[in-house]
Amino acid sequence: MQRIVASCLFVMLFLFGNAQSFELWNGVGLKYKVNKKIQLSGSYNMRFGDSQFSTLFPEFTAKYKVMKWAHLSVDYRRVSKREVNGNYLGANRMNVNIKLRKNIKRWGYNVRLRYQMSSSNGVNTNYESDFDEAFRIKPQISYDIKKSIFTPFIAAELFYNPLVGILGKRIDKMRYTLGTDLELDGPHSVGVFIRLDHRLYAVNPFKMIIGINYQLDLKSVLSNYSKKGEL
Repeated sequence: MQRIVASCLFVMLFLFGNAQSFELWNGVGLKYKVNKKIQLSGSYNMRFGDSQFSTLFPEFTAKYKVMKWAHLSVDYRRVSKREVNGNYLGANRMNVNIKLRKNIKRWGYNVRLRYQMSSSNGVNTNYESDFDEAFRIKPQISYDIKKSIFTPFIAAELFYNPLVGILGKRIDKMRYTLGTDLELDGPHSVGVFIRLDHRLYAVNPFKMIIGINYQLDLKSVLSNYSKKGEL
């Protein structure tokens, strides 16, 4: 896994120098496990590009554990995306996700199947992942390093545009991601990643993204407060 990660990092750093644009993605969120089957979560996400906010959106998710290796979830986003003229275009977006996963020793394998739909389509002549309808497939491999807080992962995601038109009925975009989850003590979890966003038919096809996400386990926090109260 270390050789794979090092090779992917070398390739992505090389592509970083050839990227036409750069963005920083940040997310802060909460999760609450209702029971063994249901988990609720919410987050606020900020994306920066050209020294200013490019996209802002809150996201709310309900996840259901169908069985040990399969999860079904639904996301809602209220997206605000900055246009070239400085105005922000808004849209309501829903995602329906199926995630299949398998762990073998310290290796983790999963694939996420997503269908996204939005109330605002056709922002411009290029495929726009925040607003357009899409089918998405994202396989991922991770490795839990022994005696370490790091669980590195590599992933790829393809976007299929199902709309009828000149740019429809085809795979229009790919994303390649290298990152790691950090196993911190307590209710905190952090993930960092570097991502290459590739629009297959665009004039300036490559965008480099660096991201960091933080999530707080609300149930764990409330449980700790309850135990302290009992003392």
